[in-house]
Amino acid sequence: VGWGWEHGNATGRHRTVMSLPSPLSTLSGCDDLIGAIFELGRTLCRLQLSDEELALFTAAVLLSPDRPWLTESKKVQKLQDKIYVALQHEIQKKHSAEDKLSKIVSKLPLMKTICNLHLDKLEFFRLLHPETAMNFPPLYKEVFNSELQYSNPRES
Repeated sequence: VGWGWEHGNATGRHRTVMSLPSPLSTLSGCDDLIGAIFELGRTLCRLQLSDEELALFTAAVLLSPDRPWLTESKKVQKLQDKIYVALQHEIQKKHSAEDKLSKIVSKLPLMKTICNLHLDKLEFFRLLHPETAMNFPPLYKEVFNSELQYSNPRES
């Protein structure tokens, strides 16, 4: 299975192709997740975001007020709104297409799907291999542990 996308840069266009061996992706049971990740990467590359735009979009995604375990979601929403304003300003500063922000924001449902698929795969992996899941890197556990505990309260 080969996945590829084009990415524009200052010197022109080049094609990046990444391949996963079929048996590995089938055995892992993550082909739907991997496919969704590559689709997101392909569509984001098409938008040709600058480093600044990508950083602001990443911040807006990370500051998601709809996480069920948040206690002050309104504060997070205000921060996210400020990030979107900064992103819009950055887009306008570069004289980019007017609809670029809406194109970027339209990727959020796909990102939510990827997040949910990822959490499902993590939970399945945690149930099958609890000893390995205990050895996940600390940052990974910090970011995803609350989501896993919330998504499956009987395992908490």
